[in-house]
Amino acid sequence: MLALLLPLLASGALAAPDLVVPRHGTAEIVLHAAQNYNGASGTPNPFTEVTFQLQVTSPTGRSIPVEGFFNGDGVGGSLGNVFVARVYADEPGNWTWTSTSSDAGLHAKNGSFTVSGTLAGRWGHGGLVVRPATPRHFSHADGTPFFAAGKMLDAAIGGTIGQTLPMLSEVWTDADRRALLDRAASLSANKLAIYLANSGDFSAQWPTTPWVGSAASNDKTRFDLARWKMFDQWTMQMRDEGFGAQFFFYADNSAFGNLPLADRQRLIRYGMARLSAYANTYFILSLEWDEGWTVADTDACAAYLQSKNPWRRPHSVHCLPGLFDFPDRAWADYMPIQSGTGAEYGIVHSRNLANAAQAVKPAIEEECSSGSENTAGRQKTWAAFTAGVTGVGTGVFLRHLVTFVSSVDVDRMGPDDGLALAGTAYVLAERGRQYVAYLPLGGSVDLDLSHTAGSFQAQWYNPATGTFQSPVTVAAGGSLSMTAPAAGDWVLSLRRTCTGGPAPGLVGGLRVDAGGAISWSAAAAADGYDTIVGDLLALPSGGLAGSLRGCLERNGADTATPDAVVPPEGGGRYYLVRARSCAGALGTYEGPGAPAVDPRDAAAAASARDCP
Repeated sequence: MLALLLPLLASGALAAPDLVVPRHGTAEIVLHAAQNYNGASGTPNPFTEVTFQLQVTSPTGRSIPVEGFFNGDGVGGSLGNVFVARVYADEPGNWTWTSTSSDAGLHAKNGSFTVSGTLAGRWGHGGLVVRPATPRHFSHADGTPFFAAGKMLDAAIGGTIGQTLPMLSEVWTDADRRALLDRAASLSANKLAIYLANSGDFSAQWPTTPWVGSAASNDKTRFDLARWKMFDQWTMQMRDEGFGAQFFFYADNSAFGNLPLADRQRLIRYGMARLSAYANTYFILSLEWDEGWTVADTDACAAYLQSKNPWRRPHSVHCLPGLFDFPDRAWADYMPIQSGTGAEYGIVHSRNLANAAQAVKPAIEEECSSGSENTAGRQKTWAAFTAGVTGVGTGVFLRHLVTFVSSVDVDRMGPDDGLALAGTAYVLAERGRQYVAYLPLGGSVDLDLSHTAGSFQAQWYNPATGTFQSPVTVAAGGSLSMTAPAAGDWVLSLRRTCTGGPAPGLVGGLRVDAGGAISWSAAAAADGYDTIVGDLLALPSGGLAGSLRGCLERNGADTATPDAVVPPEGGGRYYLVRARSCAGALGTYEGPGAPAVDPRDAAAAASARDCP
């Protein structure tokens, strides 16, 4: 376990100067109340009558309110005096906290912990964010792109693990859950959609009941702590194995829209307090809200969730088939849709294009097939991908899709179907640099490359087998006609041929423009740019390695990037930019006359907070 337990001293203060949490891990602050509480029955009810909150200060001075929660005896039992607050440790250095509570044993305590090193695996890159420079895509906190690949419905295997949503059901066994993760890994999936509350979906066969009681009869003012302990354990297991946990608070077909608003918000508050500090979590309020929720209640609960979201985990809501219903809402960080399992691939593509036109936010095609591994499902998966989504929730031939996505800079491309002059093809493009054309029926395609010049490497990819053909060099400057190697659906990938030396030149002219955008002059032989940001006030004492805070943008296409974070009063930030070549060679953060001490490149790499 990577959660850190901070022991309570008799004085009430926590000793932590030598305790360490890895960056992007979870610090677990454990306090003991002045009395025992029974979470299953009786009064006072610790879930409704005891308040507990930390005010956390990060190494850079961020002040973060963190909700705590009652945890019974700490090991799943309902009777005890254990309260916990979880902190997402996203900055290196020393963190401090103070507590407030209605219970004297929890009130006015203080402590600290240290963050050093980095969490192992995928989520060591940090939780999911939406960067201003790539507003239609998810990335990790350090700038590493994240394309969500899931298989929420898996008709290809069927049985208990033929769907991911009931994973935390009380009628599933740990063996079932283990089998589900093994199946997901075999498909190269990196996300699982999971219910936190379900009583009627899947014909009520696999209920998930977070409250004390059963799906048929429960007390919605109290939470079953043994079940929540299991929720915690599998959330961490998913994190450590590289899976994102996309938690759906409420299932459909369960009449949760009839609950009093206070009951719905109580689950949201408790669930966010327990789960959101894990780097791999992001959230959906309800599956198919329009089956039983009102717009007003959806708005109220979604806004409430965001008020209990200190780590800014992406959050949204899931709709009936069609476009996303809340594109203009500030609480909607991304736009999941379901085109419908019966929709054909042309509808899937056009529906996702129309959805993207509603707002500049990441979009996920959650449900366009039942998960059967066949040509029709694969066509729909690729039709969604080439509409510019940041992920698929029920993808088919996922391993081959993931292989291809890793070969392109998908976060720099957008839909550009107008470039297909002849033939049936869906096109993603970063004009002048890279192009992807999906031919759902194979055959030939004529691509309009009249807007650019030079040579490109053209390569066919078979999405049914996951194999690339040998690349060929083609010329731009007009119409390019290409024919698929064989029958069936095919993908054509074009990438500009690299020119010039292996290393790009120095970046110069760095400045901050009106509105907060950082911009610079183009570097010789540059194909993209990395921008890192640091704490200006920490620079004199910590040097670059001690003051660097992370990657603002990785391999950006333009000579500018926005920074949405405003330093606190009295603070300041600094920026360094380096170029990348089209062959992947890295430039330098050094300037003319590089300093003899504290060289920038070595310090950035040593900090583990450089752009990957």
